[in-house]
Amino acid sequence: MKVFLFILISFIVIKTNAQLSNNGHPEHLIGGFVIGGVTSFLVFKKTDNKLKSWLIGTGAATAAGLIKEAIDPALGRERSGQDLGYTVLGGAIGASIVIPLKKKEPKEITYLF
Repeated sequence: MKVFLFILISFIVIKTNAQLSNNGHPEHLIGGFVIGGVTSFLVFKKTDNKLKSWLIGTGAATAAGLIKEAIDPALGRERSGQDLGYTVLGGAIGASIVIPLKKKEPKEITYLF
């Protein structure tokens, strides 16, 4: 259900052509939040390590922001350090989703002998 909801929201966001603001900062914050949150959640489920998942989630949002700012001139837009900053901030906040999650309980091994 969570995956379906995420995919549905992603399609809605991708289809939206209107910006929330004139400077685009809320969009960058939200984009970083989503990328950081989803990435850190998936990494936590795989590794069960909160610090590693937070770092990878924040890093993924940072990488996405850097790539977006690198291709902006090719799309006829100006590069903006503030846009990158808001993307990274959103990624750090979104990646913090792993902090309240509980670690997996170790499985008990039963022997037949």
